[in-house]
Amino acid sequence: MLEKKDDKGFLGRNVLGLSFTSLLTDISSESVYAVLPFYITSLGFGKEIVGLVEGLGELFASAFKFLSGYITQRIMRYKLLTLIGYLFSSMAKPFFAIARSGYEIALIKVLDRVGKGIRTSPRDALLASSVKQSVRGKAFGFHRALDTVGALVGPLLAIFLLIHFGYIGVFLFSLIPGLAAVLILYFIVQEPREIIVSSIEASGGLTGGFTSLYWIFILTVILSGLTGYTQAFLLLRAREIGWSESFSIGFLVLANTVYALFAYPVGFYSDVFRRGTLYPLIFLIEIMGVSVIIYYSNMYVTPIFFIFYGLYMAFHDTLIRVMTTKYIAEYLKGMGYGIMHSSYGFSALIGYYIMGWLYQVYGYRVAFTYSLIVGVIGFIVSIILVYKTKS
Repeated sequence: MLEKKDDKGFLGRNVLGLSFTSLLTDISSESVYAVLPFYITSLGFGKEIVGLVEGLGELFASAFKFLSGYITQRIMRYKLLTLIGYLFSSMAKPFFAIARSGYEIALIKVLDRVGKGIRTSPRDALLASSVKQSVRGKAFGFHRALDTVGALVGPLLAIFLLIHFGYIGVFLFSLIPGLAAVLILYFIVQEPREIIVSSIEASGGLTGGFTSLYWIFILTVILSGLTGYTQAFLLLRAREIGWSESFSIGFLVLANTVYALFAYPVGFYSDVFRRGTLYPLIFLIEIMGVSVIIYYSNMYVTPIFFIFYGLYMAFHDTLIRVMTTKYIAEYLKGMGYGIMHSSYGFSALIGYYIMGWLYQVYGYRVAFTYSLIVGVIGFIVSIILVYKTKS
């Protein structure tokens, strides 16, 4: 066995290194993702292709999140897989510059998301292992906040690059912050020293540490994916209402600003209310956000549903990471995050495609009404989870 790490404050070396790695990676990724729906439609493809590309990316990301979680659990080398995943994504995105067919776009998106799939589960396990359990909410909140600062800067740079260099300039630029992120991860972040159970099989195998509450939690994660609530459809709706591409991307900047401002407070209060009391707010905010989209088409209401989206992502991305370790044994963090992230990704594949198909065939009201209904179901299940957790 290895000795347990002593320095586990929520702003230690690993938390800072991983947070700045995520910041730079999101500058790279979000600059590309901000323009990708418009690039796809500019090539003559419909909204269902936008949904399909998003969904395929999530499908492969989900498969590799589970696989990397399993491998992490077996080899206990969190940093190695995290580094491989970030490098993979950084090298893939610039190839959008030469993609012209739907197949090429889908392939590059898949390669990019495979990198995300490889890194996500070991990175979250690495972050959780680098801090005490009592401050994990703060650590994840800080990480998500810096990650979202990158998501704020990325679309702003995309607007500038789109105006002056077109889509190609946006795609090529993504390589620079992506590689800088890999260098920070390599030189700053360290493999954590923690107590490792020498024989996983002796402790019940890879599934023996999962409680019934964990599987109820996973059901809520699946429902959040099935809502299909993602920025691509909000951007398309803003464009339909009458805003230009640049203004639509500007609203995404607004959403990411809200995300960055609220991520740390959400993490902080999740440490205060340790029984998951905040968790149902994820679905409540989603319900309110899609309701605004369904019932209001005025141009000046558009910022409101992007504000709701920013709040939703701050609560969702922070709380699902904090909640994951509440219901599993400590030695199963890698596998626990792998199951959680892959469950969300597989369900998001279905949710994104259903949203895109409904949007294309029946219009935005039917598509977002579907999202509303799934959100209500998720809210009910999350209330049950909190009740069972308290009792």
